[in-house]
Amino acid sequence: MRYFTSNPLERLMMQAPPPRQEQRAKPAPPKDHPCHGCKRCGESCVLPCYRGVEVIPPIPDRARSR
Repeated sequence: MRYFTSNPLERLMMQAPPPRQEQRAKPAPPKDHPCHGCKRCGESCVLPCYRGVEVIPPIPDRARSR
């Protein structure tokens, strides 16, 4: 095969990339963990969790307070 340049990176770029390893799923947290059963488990979690909030307080309207 002929190459366009004598640059060694050209040969490197024409190679097929090596196969990647598949990432294994993280095991579920134990039942006594606060994140057990959470659909966001494994993401960046900050407690208190959204599941612990029962009622979201209303945001006061700034136009009415003026």
